[in-house]
Amino acid sequence: MKRMGYLGPKGSFSEEALHYFVQAHQDLLPLDYLPFSTIPRLLLACDHQEIDWAFVPLENSTEGQMGVTMDTLGQTQELYIVREFVHPVDHCLLTPEPLSLPEIQRVYSHEQALAQCREFLDTRLTQAEQIPCFSTAEAAGKISSVREPWAAIGPRRAAQLYHLHLQEERIQDGVLNATRFVLVGPQLAEISGDDKTSFLVTTENSPGSLYRILHELAVRRINMTRIESRPSKQKLGEYVFFIDVDGYVFSPTIQEVLEAFREKSVFAKLLGSYAKAHPDESVF
Repeated sequence: MKRMGYLGPKGSFSEEALHYFVQAHQDLLPLDYLPFSTIPRLLLACDHQEIDWAFVPLENSTEGQMGVTMDTLGQTQELYIVREFVHPVDHCLLTPEPLSLPEIQRVYSHEQALAQCREFLDTRLTQAEQIPCFSTAEAAGKISSVREPWAAIGPRRAAQLYHLHLQEERIQDGVLNATRFVLVGPQLAEISGDDKTSFLVTTENSPGSLYRILHELAVRRINMTRIESRPSKQKLGEYVFFIDVDGYVFSPTIQEVLEAFREKSVFAKLLGSYAKAHPDESVF
């Protein structure tokens, strides 16, 4: 049985997303599910072959990149993104028992969930102290064990698992809030015919360095679907770039780009080449 790691514990948004992901990809079954307390521990466990796959959040439509995921992927040796899954985020306000909003003194949740519900917190829970936790599940567990006027932000599934009252639903900012998750493993995915490829690109810190990267894609009419910068952690003001492009890594045009990068001393680390997620694989 394959071992699947995720950011736990049970009741986290990652666990909820994994539940729907496996429903859409039943070829992965059977699975042994293993929760991890942090994304770095999860990805490094997969890199060290302690588990077969890691299911991790990569970016959110409201808050953008998950920096810790990208940073850790850049540090791993033998890991590739093999599938992606877009999961809608429906944040709920959970309480131990029915409360009026002015009664609530504290709100616990993961820092991303707190950030994604900023408008609700700033307008309807102005009196409540906001306390970050490692996960939404930890937040739900914390308030379930006390009889205090406290609340947690988490998914509906957490309310069921921790026997909490569903005080408010859909408290996130904006109409659409979705998170892109990726499945990571030790082997490159096979070509599907409708793929994207992810790279980490490092270049010298000089004028026009980013242009030289983008130019090689543009002249070959390769569609870039995402670019994010992250500090290199080597030198102040030095950055690396995470890039997604349409196409499979072994296609002639992408191979031409990689050769051009090598000629220009641009380092490109392959993070994966995998089938694109489609709306029928997303629960909206």
